[in-house]
Amino acid sequence: MVRGGGRVVKKIIVLVGIMFLCAVLYTGWSVLDHRVFSARVPEQTMSVYEKMDVLSQDVYQLTKEGKYPEAKEKLASLGALFAETKPPKGLSIEAVNALSDTIIKAKRSFAAAEVEPNRLLWHSLQVRLAIDSLTHEKQPLWRNYYSSYQEHINKMMLLGAGRKQAEFSRAFSQNLQLYQTLKPAITVAASAQQMEALYSIYSFLLQETRKAEYNWEAVTNALTELNRLVDAIFVGEDRSVFAPGMPPDSPFLIIALFASVILTSLGYVGWRKYKAEQDTKQRKRREP
Repeated sequence: MVRGGGRVVKKIIVLVGIMFLCAVLYTGWSVLDHRVFSARVPEQTMSVYEKMDVLSQDVYQLTKEGKYPEAKEKLASLGALFAETKPPKGLSIEAVNALSDTIIKAKRSFAAAEVEPNRLLWHSLQVRLAIDSLTHEKQPLWRNYYSSYQEHINKMMLLGAGRKQAEFSRAFSQNLQLYQTLKPAITVAASAQQMEALYSIYSFLLQETRKAEYNWEAVTNALTELNRLVDAIFVGEDRSVFAPGMPPDSPFLIIALFASVILTSLGYVGWRKYKAEQDTKQRKRREP
């Protein structure tokens, strides 16, 4: 009886492991294919936005490799292309200005007399995320920072609850840098009201961290509102019906639902098999 049950459990574990491995591979392949698609397209057939996407990839990659003159040249091409291109229909004035300012500030950093590797890398990442948000509306790269954002907020809430002022100030500075990095990219997708709310929250928290004594109750309220706002921007309110942080069309959700059906079926089959074995044993015992 134990051996039979053990075999069923092993089968279930192996099946679930295979299904989740498929989910990981499916997700990884779909994201990678989505990102490198524009690089496979011949330049003659690329749209202007695909060209911008490739240029932003080049700027970031070349900067990571320390090839600053080459990155600067690609950035200049990106800036010229952006300036002469009509913005996509529906893109807000705030988003257009944010994208333009991001490219201009990056160009200024690359034009500086003294090279600051970390600063150049930060600006190139900001440009990459901003252009990607424009060219990959459904699956932008900036959404990958949701977990980091949540970790920052949770950490600040814990430090706020403990009234640890110095540690809170450092944690807030870290989160503020993340916000500033993602801000141009988020502006493309978020509403004007959401961006104004974010600006107000960070302005308040920045002023509060400059005081000798914090108003911890007000800080906690601001963090609670920030947490709600970040959820709305990153995952959307409509997704809470399905699973935390999981979109309705997520392969993980689909496979999880499929797995639950399979597990139920396997459980039923295992129970039937076990019951049949017990019935057979009982019949044999009754036989003379």
